[in-house]
Amino acid sequence: LVNTGMKGDGLQYILDHSDSKALILHWTLIENYLKIKEQLPNIKLVIADTNEAPSDYELTNGILSLQDVMEEASEDDVNVEIRPGDKSTLMYTSGTTGLPKAITSFHGGLIGNSLVDRILYTFLLVQPGDTLFTCLPLFHGNAMGLTTMPAYYREVPLILSKRFSASRFWDICRKYEVTEFNLLGSMPQFLLKQLKRPNDEENKVTRVLSAACPKELVRAFEERFKLTIIEGYGAVDGGGFSLSTRGDPKAPVGSMGQPGPNVIAEIMDDDLNILEPNTVGELVFLIKEEEKAARKVSYYKNPEASAARAKVAPDGRSWFLSGDLATKDENGWFFFVDRKKDSIRRRGENMAAWSIERVINEHDKVLESAAYGIKAHQVGEDYAEDEVMVAVVLKPGETMTPEDLLDFIKDKLAYFQVPRFIDFIDALPKSKVHRIMKRFLKERGVVDSTYDRDKAGYEIKR
Repeated sequence: LVNTGMKGDGLQYILDHSDSKALILHWTLIENYLKIKEQLPNIKLVIADTNEAPSDYELTNGILSLQDVMEEASEDDVNVEIRPGDKSTLMYTSGTTGLPKAITSFHGGLIGNSLVDRILYTFLLVQPGDTLFTCLPLFHGNAMGLTTMPAYYREVPLILSKRFSASRFWDICRKYEVTEFNLLGSMPQFLLKQLKRPNDEENKVTRVLSAACPKELVRAFEERFKLTIIEGYGAVDGGGFSLSTRGDPKAPVGSMGQPGPNVIAEIMDDDLNILEPNTVGELVFLIKEEEKAARKVSYYKNPEASAARAKVAPDGRSWFLSGDLATKDENGWFFFVDRKKDSIRRRGENMAAWSIERVINEHDKVLESAAYGIKAHQVGEDYAEDEVMVAVVLKPGETMTPEDLLDFIKDKLAYFQVPRFIDFIDALPKSKVHRIMKRFLKERGVVDSTYDRDKAGYEIKR
């Protein structure tokens, strides 16, 4: 499964790394393939879907038409044995911290009845008469694993849209009488920032499955659109482990939820010691002896990364490492803090990027922002910690100086959280599922247009 936004070296890397011999693509993407064709000696067969192509459109370069292939294909079943342990798909990570890794799925996991039922009835709380909707890309886990495939296997009505549109979103829900959809990334912010309309409440949506909806937006979203947000946590390369609030009215706002029956989750330090409640550490899940094969995460041709997802604690028990920082309160509710690799260390303090972004995003002129750490040596300093940098996107037509922003946030953040570097940019680099690609911001680093608080002499009091 390939991100349709990939081009050039990134696309070539995935097609080559996957050892693919055949390529099925949409006709609008053929040009991207032809530009790297000579670098893909393993590709022997290319088939293009020509749906919605102009009537005079012709395929060249030996590319076959999917429509012709299907029309000429035999109606007889293909006599091929497929075992549960056979590979079914490779799904590539977004590459937010480095080269994309290929998450291997197996046929047994893809069509397992227990997995399908857990998704539909535990996460989505699907009921008779429901209609699901997704506008997320099918080459990522949310749309494919949490909506499309479960709906297909259990014959639940499903509406697909090519892309997310904040202005058309609720019109689509109303037209097709949608009752449930999933939220990711900055989608809730964009939907809430649409001008209020008299018919905002006029929809049949009752439940929304969300991944890390900002705490301060949950109630506003529920009240404006008259629905319930169900928070959930999981990942394609998450060993099948998950958390969910399951619509529990006792769930604290902002919580990712709790593990399901017979699943143990904890918060641990780097030495796999269980931490006290409300202490930031890595979210981990206990891997029971009889579950080791089923819970194993496999990255194609990357045994080191595969092995790094599980570790044995001093007591001999195996734990799955999520790579996410979180806390657990006294009642067993888990709260997301940040990606472990996305945390920033400054003046001896580890801080979550979102804690800075949340304050910046409160400004009326700010559309969205991204906070990240720049290694001090990148800006000529000789210490090992990070300098805090933010990239800020303003709302259309708005202007602001770095000093304006600092005046707004300086009393709302700890002194060590206040950014030293500020970049005003037109748009944040994002993946197809609206996840901010901070790797590109870090690679861009400090440029001529970047504001440096230290050089400008703007002082922050402790």
